[in-house]
Amino acid sequence: MSISRVKLPNEKEITKYLSLKSLGPGSMLRSRRVPPFFKITLVVLCAFILWSFNHPQSSMNSVRRAREARVDRRFSANSANQQGGNGQTEGGFHKVRERCNKPATNVVFLKTHKTGSSTMSNIMLRFADTHNLTVGLPLKNHWELGGYPAFIDKRLIDPVLPKYNILGHHFRFNIDNLQQIMPADTRYITIIRAPKDNVESVFGFFQDQSPFNVWLEGVDANSTKLRLQTFYDHPEKFYNKDTDWFFRARNHMFFDIGYDVSNSDDGFIDSKIEELDNIFSLVLLTDYFDESLIMMKHVLCWDWEDVVYIKFKMRIEEAKTEVNEDLGRKILKWNKADNKLYDHFNKTFWRSVGEYGLDRMESDLATFQAKQKEAEKLCIDSYQPFKKKPWILGAKLRPRPSDYCKHLAWSETVYGEKLRDKMYENIPGLKKPTESEEATRNELFNQVANGALQLN
Repeated sequence: MSISRVKLPNEKEITKYLSLKSLGPGSMLRSRRVPPFFKITLVVLCAFILWSFNHPQSSMNSVRRAREARVDRRFSANSANQQGGNGQTEGGFHKVRERCNKPATNVVFLKTHKTGSSTMSNIMLRFADTHNLTVGLPLKNHWELGGYPAFIDKRLIDPVLPKYNILGHHFRFNIDNLQQIMPADTRYITIIRAPKDNVESVFGFFQDQSPFNVWLEGVDANSTKLRLQTFYDHPEKFYNKDTDWFFRARNHMFFDIGYDVSNSDDGFIDSKIEELDNIFSLVLLTDYFDESLIMMKHVLCWDWEDVVYIKFKMRIEEAKTEVNEDLGRKILKWNKADNKLYDHFNKTFWRSVGEYGLDRMESDLATFQAKQKEAEKLCIDSYQPFKKKPWILGAKLRPRPSDYCKHLAWSETVYGEKLRDKMYENIPGLKKPTESEEATRNELFNQVANGALQLN
């Protein structure tokens, strides 16, 4: 499609859309103001589009050269003559066309921390259940997949299969390792969040865990605000890679996506973001969760029922900390990689929405939120605090819930066990590991995971 034919949103259209729409009760987060840099970006982008109408050939040549320059040479050798059932590949990875004929059934969802990704895991596992697909699961009694925080390791995935259809748990992304266990036409999806909100959520959720309970010993563990301010006044004073889970305190999203969180070189960060741009079919934004799911539904050719959700792990308002302007600047400076990551994929997301159509998005959003309210009314009695983390709320189902409601409410751990049993019962020749085999794999998990807690 020629870029001169793509109708992109202008500043007036996008501002009107964001100001008039309400994320409402079916949304993950409250509506956000459009940042100044976004307005400036849209003005520049619109000026470029107007110019491209009068210089279509020059425009296409520039776009083509930029696109070719972004393709990672590691993947270009695999890209020749590769075609998927619903699209074509670029750089060795499956890219979606405007129209597709059937739902994508080979999908990797990278579950990043504190981005609303527990809800996404339920969506992925529920889709796998509905369509009788194979799922790569964490070892029994583990939360994370494949030896997290180490790079995903196929030896630490259950059940042992040559290939999987769906991945939807926490793991550390590594495309080379994933290509060993996923089909060639796999779509790669992840989710990220505005860095200031992500950092505040990470500090709040892990307030009683490493590295914060080590570095901030003596600072009130119940005051996320005080801990945030204390750390970000002088982060270099506390930050120590010899401390387990140190990466929770800097560029946590960049870590989950597989990169060195301590490398603040612009060239390094930009090159890794370019890699990701060639790998991921879609990067969702927590800040615009419902819009992101609508785009995912479109990209994967799924149905509304595939993306309807109920909320998971919501923090109570009293547990949230308002990040003031000064603290916000310090957070963005220290988390430079996450900030650049979000800035890039925020722009590409809204470019995709512009191509999809703002009016179409607004209409779909109304439809989607109506379905959300219907599911919540049907299934949810109330939201109750977790016993061990009373500042986190979870959904309590109505009495005698239907299977539909149960499936909506199952966490990734509960749903994972259901799918584990289902696969062992239905895949011919697949046998459950013995206690001895489970013990051996757990020992290997501990060796691999513990070896990655401190990356020197």
